[in-house]
Amino acid sequence: MEIKNPELYTWKVDWDEWTKKFIHPQTQNKDWDAIVEEVGPEIYIWPIFTEKFCELIIEEAEHRDIWTVNRHENYPTTDFLLKKIGLNGMYEKVLQEYGYPVANSLWGLTGKAWGEEMTSENFLAKYNPDAQGHLDSHIDMSDYTITLALNEAFEGGGTWYHKQQTLVKAPTGHVCLFPMPTHKHSGRWIKSGTRYIIVSFCKRRR
Repeated sequence: MEIKNPELYTWKVDWDEWTKKFIHPQTQNKDWDAIVEEVGPEIYIWPIFTEKFCELIIEEAEHRDIWTVNRHENYPTTDFLLKKIGLNGMYEKVLQEYGYPVANSLWGLTGKAWGEEMTSENFLAKYNPDAQGHLDSHIDMSDYTITLALNEAFEGGGTWYHKQQTLVKAPTGHVCLFPMPTHKHSGRWIKSGTRYIIVSFCKRRR
């Protein structure tokens, strides 16, 4: 199927222009102290993407319509890997620039293992009451997880962190960072609308 929003794919052609269009203006400066907010114990949010990026990638996802429901054996989600629509390389580059460095700064992580050698499984998921409205309590297979909120046009929802007694419903374009395995969590029930997120299971290469 043909691409619906080709501007999402121009990151390979002109990264600087792509960044100006799709990365939050304040985040482009990489002043982490100015943008990162702790919203619960070891749970952090900050803006990375513009609302335009989020709008376009939701459109692209629904246009491609390649949702799966059985990729995760124990805790299945309605999702697909970003590589299936040719955007995993873009997302990895964004994490290298605006994701992993924040975790390193917050937790004092050093060395290549926490930088250029990091890898992630990146997938776009959706929740709505007519299909999959929630996700049971679970622990991610990651060193830490970064979750991007793509929209706010839904009621209910959010991520509930059990031990930390914290519910997070990040604004559009903001990511939420938390470590594993300390932060067991679940997806709260969607009452109406559809919640879209991009989840990254971030890991050191073993």
